[in-house]
Order: sequence, then structure tokens, then C-alpha cells
Amino acid sequence: MRLSNDTTIRYFAWLEEEVAGPYTLEGLESLVYLGKITPDTLVCPEGTEQWEPIRRTDFVRQLFPKLSEKTTPRAWGRPGQSDRHDLKEFSFGEVKFEKVNTADSHGRIEVNDLLQEIRQAERDSGQDLVKEDRFRISKRSRDFWIMLIGGNVILFGSALCMQNTISFVFAIAGSGLFTWGLIWSMYGVMGKY
Repeated sequence: MRLSNDTTIRYFAWLEEEVAGPYTLEGLESLVYLGKITPDTLVCPEGTEQWEPIRRTDFVRQLFPKLSEKTTPRAWGRPGQSDRHDLKEFSFGEVKFEKVNTADSHGRIEVNDLLQEIRQAERDSGQDLVKEDRFRISKRSRDFWIMLIGGNVILFGSALCMQNTISFVFAIAGSGLFTWGLIWSMYGVMGKY
């Protein structure tokens, strides 16, 4: 809200034993909001030397709308705020939150009940039959396991025949390299067959 459209009228204010300003009416309102000036603060229009308290000026109602009421300055609200006599100074009122942009709640949705209803409907319609080829293993997986077991049997069998520690160490290392190479060649290089 603008107090005045005329920004050429400015006022000096007597603040803390010093002259401050010049301020427009909006500047004076911000000083009222900050609590720096009261109705008894002296102001002077720019270009004159006539100092008078704000309470004797014509714009006192714009800066202090509650001045005509019989309240003490402590009970005045700042500009744009309502006068709250029921609150103590420096205390907070009860905060009331309003939920916005939320959908109306329709109660909880029980997912397990919904899933049970869907399963029962599938059973009733005959769609919940057990698939016979459900646990089918691909040829590639079968070949991988055959080669893995066969290769490791050959490596550890030859280490067992030699009967020394170095042969077992090389068999363990060879088994790891063989397994890694087999995985890479079967699943990395080759496609499905």
C-alpha cells in the first residue's frame, strides 16, 4: 500500500539527537515499523525549519492508525498488523496451519487385501495355473555348469595326482582364472543359443 504517490515531498526526522533523512512518507512508515520513531518524534518538511511532532501533522493517521484509540504505545501494532491486547510482549500466539494443495483422504488402502482379491479372481477364472515349463534352464546355463565342474575336476584332479603343495596352489589359482574366463566367454562374448 502506498501512502502517497508524491515522492517529491520529503521530511527530516529527529532521531537519537541527530537529524536524519530526508524521508518520503513510505520511509517514515518503515521507521515506524522498525520502532525508530513514535508519534512524539519531531519531523520537518524538506526546505523549511519548522519542527513539530508527528502527532500534530496531517499524515499522523497514515503512520499511526491506532493513535486515536485510548491505548498505550506498547499496545500499538506495527503498520499492517492488528492490535493484539491478549498477547504478552515478546510471546507467540498459537500457530494454526492450514493444509493446502492436498487431496482429500479416503482412508487407508490395504494392498494385501487388494492383492488377495486379484489372486482369488485369477483362480476363479482359471488364469492362475502353474506353468509346466516354469523352471526351464537354458542350454547356455547347462553348458556353463558342465564346463565349470568338468574343468575344475581336471585341475584339482591333476593337483591331487602330483601330491605337492605347489600343485594345489596352482590348481586354486587356475580354478579362479578358469571360472572367470568361462563366465566372460559364455555370458560376455557369446550370445544366447
